Amino acid sequence: MTTRSADTRTRADSGARRRDAGRDVTLARLDELLADLSAAQAEINALEGRRAALLADIADLAEDAESAVLDTDDPSRRRTSSSRRRELVRRAVVAEVGTTLRLGEHAAGSLCEQAQTLRRKAPRSFAALAAGRCSWAHAARLARHLADLDPADARRVESSVAPALATSTPAQVDARTRRARDSVHPEPVEVRSAKASEHRAVYLDDARDGMAWLTARLPVTLAHAAYDRLTRTATALHTETDSLIVSQGRADVLAALLLDDGTLDRDAVPASAPGRDSGRDPGRDPGTAPDTAPGTARTRPVPGIATIARSIRPQVTVTVPVLTLLGVADIPADLDGHVPVAPDTARELAALAPSLWRVLTHPESGVPLSVGRESYTAPSALKATLRHRDATCRFPGCTVPAVRADLDHTTAWADGGTTGADNLAHLCRHHHVLKHQTGWTARQGPASGGNLEWTSPTGRRHTTRPDGGVVASRHGSAPRDSAPRDSAPRDLSSVGSGDPPF
Repeated sequence: MTTRSADTRTRADSGARRRDAGRDVTLARLDELLADLSAAQAEINALEGRRAALLADIADLAEDAESAVLDTDDPSRRRTSSSRRRELVRRAVVAEVGTTLRLGEHAAGSLCEQAQTLRRKAPRSFAALAAGRCSWAHAARLARHLADLDPADARRVESSVAPALATSTPAQVDARTRRARDSVHPEPVEVRSAKASEHRAVYLDDARDGMAWLTARLPVTLAHAAYDRLTRTATALHTETDSLIVSQGRADVLAALLLDDGTLDRDAVPASAPGRDSGRDPGRDPGTAPDTAPGTARTRPVPGIATIARSIRPQVTVTVPVLTLLGVADIPADLDGHVPVAPDTARELAALAPSLWRVLTHPESGVPLSVGRESYTAPSALKATLRHRDATCRFPGCTVPAVRADLDHTTAWADGGTTGADNLAHLCRHHHVLKHQTGWTARQGPASGGNLEWTSPTGRRHTTRPDGGVVASRHGSAPRDSAPRDSAPRDLSSVGSGDPPF
């Protein structure tokens, strides 16, 4: 009996060693492939850097190519203004680039402008691209925000964003550059918002397979409120939390809100409403929910999607500096932790808010107080402060807003973790599950300032830093004589049939 037990343990130990050995071999192979992938991407980045240098050369050449490009025999040329001639030259050169690269002229023109902007206003990032340390996708996001800044201000923005080019996703670079640009732009945010608002619009672009893109460009507060209502209604309509189901629900709600003006058949059971019975008895009233059991008389009408959506109040989170709220200063507020909001708009929203949270932090460090092991659930003020601190999910590369993420104990409560700013961070549901059910781990310490150090199953380390915070402006007040100016209409000629027009 003893011999059999020893043999069983020996076989079990041997099986465990084989499984561990197999796991080590798999991770070693994965590590090797990831290293090769990183090297290949660096080569691609360097080629994109070479392409950018050529595009910048072409853009520079176009500025002095009038005599070579324009038709010298055209009698109307003498009557054409200098700005018009420059535009004609630019169009001709961009057409050359587009036909060479097999791109639409709008896309080709954007490439030339972004490459020229990078070389002139962000030389450090331009060099990083040429060396393969960042991709064109990252550099182009930076260039887009620098185009209307003078070189000195552009360098200030680049200096604060350049370190993130090699460690962040393009979307994160875009968000960081947008905030940095707001802090140095010579015009106050409310003036720029007024100008941009004049170009609010809705675009319709046909896609493949009987689909289309309906895109709206709206003031940021309206867009966030609308999206919040779509999300809340879609979540109320479905018990599933799958992101695809919720995305489909948002589309259903949007269509219902736009098309149901109150005159449609609102007693009909909507296609995606709770309680929908695809095999319902055609003799039963379509405005009643199906019976839950034989003999149960339940005739409660199922409301339409638009009706449900109109009953849900959208919510947005606006963090307003107290001096701005009091009208003493015009420091911009921020929306959902990362989108700048003009001071006047922030004060208007605060005046309409049903309630306000006052968040008090340490007077020197700015860190909110911890409740230690006294409570698993963070108090409301601490939650609000951490939403503001994190802004988004804290997994590397994730941009899900903190307002739609879980507040996770980095060191689990069951393992002695405390409920404080140095042990709490926002994770979207997807990455929350990833942290607890895979080999991905995270840690932060009392002196980390909210930084999270992630370790992947292959041992790679990635650090994410809190990216929230109100961006201070150089302006104390808006100039009173500023007036909105016109800008060129949006060109959608290069939008592909299957891609969103963003």
